[in-house]
Amino acid sequence: MLKNLSERKKAWTSIFLFLALVVVLTSPFHYAIVNLYPSRIYVGAIMWCPAIAAIITLKIKGRKISSLNWNWGNWKYIRLSYFIPALYGFITYILIWILGFGGIVNKEALTDWGKELGLFGIGTLNPTAITIIAIILLGTVEVIRASATTLGEEIGWRGFFYL
Repeated sequence: MLKNLSERKKAWTSIFLFLALVVVLTSPFHYAIVNLYPSRIYVGAIMWCPAIAAIITLKIKGRKISSLNWNWGNWKYIRLSYFIPALYGFITYILIWILGFGGIVNKEALTDWGKELGLFGIGTLNPTAITIIAIILLGTVEVIRASATTLGEEIGWRGFFYL
């Protein structure tokens, strides 16, 4: 019982240390989002804070990073995690188009999208070209950025459960 109580105390100490570090590390970015310009860069930084907090907690506790459980899950669920969001997005858009809540092409929205991506500095583009370039950019650069940001959050929370 004493060994079990001692292990629980160590676990709770690690948990509180991790949570305190997450609060300390994320506070400047929360402040920036609320009081400065709410930018995506601050959100990305916040998402890396759990990973950094987990690594700091491991170092303070004298554990190696390799002691975390870094295994891939079942490939069936990994594949489903990519296809299910695409499926419900596809179903949603089909329903929006069929029920008349929106059209397939909104030229104003596409033009705004092109301006946001900086596509008008290279000449005048038609909506089809904007759509193709934007999808390629968002499907590569944006996915990589989002994946890297999510990876930081995943490392932290995964580490949190194995501290």
